[in-house]
Amino acid sequence: MEYPPKILLKQLLAEHPAYSAMKPHLERISLLTEGGWRLRDKLSLFIEQRPGEEDPIYEARLKKFAYSNTLGSNLSQLASKITSGTIHVSNAASEDFWEKFREDTDGQGRTEIQLVERIFAEALKFKTVFLHVDKPQAAVAPNSRAEEEQLGLRPKIVVYSALQVPLWSESNGQVDWIKVFQIVDVINPLTGPMKMARWTFIDKQSIARYEAFVKLDRKGHILELLDKNGNPLVHESEPAVPLAGNPVAHGFGALPVARLELDESQWSGNQAYAKGEECLRLECHRYDLLTAAYLQRTYKPIQTPDSDLGDTFVGDGDKPLPTGLQFVLQVDKFEWSEPKGDILVHVDKALTQAEKQIRAILGVGGAYVQEAIEASGVSKEMDFQIENDRLKSYGHILTDALQDTYQLVERAEGNSGSTLAVSGLDDFGGDRLTDLIEALNMLLGIDMARLQAVLTPTLFILVRERLLSLLMSNLTPEQKQIILDEAAVAKVPEPLESQAITA
Repeated sequence: MEYPPKILLKQLLAEHPAYSAMKPHLERISLLTEGGWRLRDKLSLFIEQRPGEEDPIYEARLKKFAYSNTLGSNLSQLASKITSGTIHVSNAASEDFWEKFREDTDGQGRTEIQLVERIFAEALKFKTVFLHVDKPQAAVAPNSRAEEEQLGLRPKIVVYSALQVPLWSESNGQVDWIKVFQIVDVINPLTGPMKMARWTFIDKQSIARYEAFVKLDRKGHILELLDKNGNPLVHESEPAVPLAGNPVAHGFGALPVARLELDESQWSGNQAYAKGEECLRLECHRYDLLTAAYLQRTYKPIQTPDSDLGDTFVGDGDKPLPTGLQFVLQVDKFEWSEPKGDILVHVDKALTQAEKQIRAILGVGGAYVQEAIEASGVSKEMDFQIENDRLKSYGHILTDALQDTYQLVERAEGNSGSTLAVSGLDDFGGDRLTDLIEALNMLLGIDMARLQAVLTPTLFILVRERLLSLLMSNLTPEQKQIILDEAAVAKVPEPLESQAITA
């Protein structure tokens, strides 16, 4: 792509139609999962002002904000469980390089396990994740791999969430280029902290970046461009953003970005975030009801009707007499009445049900068991089997994305013809020793000689391979093939006297 010295701001702010449609929902998901002060600052998006509710009463409700981050904690819990699986890298050009790289995937000490957890969490929340393989450029070309290591010129993986990539182009299902948008804080000792808008274009040949200091409104939108001293820029026509340095040729020969995208049925954030909003509102309303007796009421006196019926009460003209929780009418007898707590029971039940539904949607263990059999070992086993199957389906998607990304890392190292493969993430058992002993005991109880006698040769081989596969989770393809080759030439043993294996 050709990159001009300047691009109009309105062109840089252009968005993909799919991104524009999803952006408001992605922002709400981000707030719900992050919680904390970010959510409090945008609380009016979720707790709306009631019809006829005066501003002081609405502000009092917002100040009593209470929220347990059910959605965020469950997404984090599910993302952390994916790391209990094992990842295998095979056919690597250099085992030494990959041993080091998997311990530091970003040049800052981020391990492979932390990378996978981050990718999975972003995908659960925002459906799509972009993985950019970058390699720093040196002012002087190094003469050897040792010099590259000394200069820190090793590949790194940069993770961009769907919120950070507002525009892209693709053909035949493959991404051709992407535009990354970021707002970063720049600390200037003379002017203090300033906001910088940064647009990074990544295509199949080069990387280009446009930067400008900006002034933002309360919603984070760009109001105007500033100079390095924080003063508004004067534009002859429409505001434009300059190119920050010359475009850099990355030398990959392909787009150095891999995309992981979940389908609608697997995008848990989309399915669960409405329930997350329900939990937020229920919890806020619950706390509001609990403290309702301490709200300061106001009242409007009723004037005795006279010959002028239009002047029944004072100060409101043609408006109807206000009623509701925030108003108390002055009558012959005035007294306080504590609010009843019956509704709190129903709110508590609704809140508990919504939290369980979030766990069920995400497939987190402990969500599927019925209350009557929650202590049952069978129900627990079935419950966590559902979770394991769900994680396994995610594991296939993650290993595919990792393989595409790691092959780009190989390209960065000069191994363009690499056949590197990534496998694993297909078993997430909890008590591994107990599970293994139970599986071995079941296998020992099978009369293999009798099976071979009653089954056709081909069917016997298929059954035996299926049994062996139960013991071969999280093995590399090469290890699995060696085991299958050994089983093919091994003799079927005579049945032994039944004897269980114990730990």
